[in-house]
Amino acid sequence: MSPVIQALLSLMTLTDDKLSLLIKKGTKIPANLIRVKHSELAEALSQLGISVPPHKNTVNLIRDAAIKGTHTGDDFEVCRGEPPQGVQAGRWEWIETMRRPTDHAVENEPIVQVIPPSPPRPGINLFGHEIPAKEEAMPEPVTLNLPPELELRSDGTVIAKASGQVKADGQTMTFSPVYVIEKAHSSEYAVSEFFCDVHVLGDLIGTMKWRVFGNLEVEGHWQASDIEVFGDVQAKGGIQTNQVGPLRFWRNCQTTYIQVSQVGVLGHLTVENSVQLSELRVGGDLTCTSNPGAILGSTLHVYGGVRANKVGSENGLRTRIFLLGDENARKSRFERLLQGTVITYRGESYTAARDTSFDSSQPLTTIVTAETTSSAENSEKPKDAE
Repeated sequence: MSPVIQALLSLMTLTDDKLSLLIKKGTKIPANLIRVKHSELAEALSQLGISVPPHKNTVNLIRDAAIKGTHTGDDFEVCRGEPPQGVQAGRWEWIETMRRPTDHAVENEPIVQVIPPSPPRPGINLFGHEIPAKEEAMPEPVTLNLPPELELRSDGTVIAKASGQVKADGQTMTFSPVYVIEKAHSSEYAVSEFFCDVHVLGDLIGTMKWRVFGNLEVEGHWQASDIEVFGDVQAKGGIQTNQVGPLRFWRNCQTTYIQVSQVGVLGHLTVENSVQLSELRVGGDLTCTSNPGAILGSTLHVYGGVRANKVGSENGLRTRIFLLGDENARKSRFERLLQGTVITYRGESYTAARDTSFDSSQPLTTIVTAETTSSAENSEKPKDAE
């Protein structure tokens, strides 16, 4: 036996239950262990009849302590066997899902796993000998109280018969077809897919990537971008994404205001107060007729009609409106059209020469000047509209 192996054996202490091998605090470490190797440590454990691998930091600890001459830290566990385990009570746990919060139930997908209680299990010490487990009475299995929308299967999984939000209080679960979020600026919701209606009670703020396959209702301020909604949208606190990324709505949208945002709405868009410094694409009608009902400094591509109280800006920010639908769809009316506003209508671009009004059902008056050629329309189009 080499001197290094002998030195290693002398500094390790076996616990009385033979479960752990320790280097105790204050153990003297000889200098010949400064360059100890992993293979020499494995040989020392083999000499003791131990096949359990040592902790990965053992060699480094011995080398550092050999420089000082003493192990000055807490007792260090070189290796450990398996202690016996007592009775494990039954429990349930959420099944992890990708791109969804854990309590979001999706129709016919398992959401909860019920784990039955387990009996005591013997342990194994460092020498491979069994350590008997303590005899204990088995606890009762978990009993879940489930609403009709949830079903417990024979394999212990709980599935949902519809999509929604599941909440748990102990062993009692409740189900709602609407997923309710207090505030949506947590990392938990950074990348999420919701296969139901979503109701945000506070703000929707942060870097998020959402796909909502139901309706989305936001009570507070909406600042998050890159959100796609396949149902209807209500943004009660207004929308201002600062154009970090587009919003895509596949049905209708109703909001208080839209500022500095890129929004695409396949259906109808209703804005109560104003549209400012934004880029909108609307497949249906755009209505902005409340107080003040203003559209300014923005670019709009609309396939339906546009109705607004005021279109354009007094401070030189040009507003461009492209009426792209057919004759029936382009029924638009602006109570007040400010000078400099550009309207592309019936294949031609027109610039308001002075403040006026606009009604697509009436002939254009002399105070709206035509730019005559289709090339004028193209020159007014922003690059992202081409």
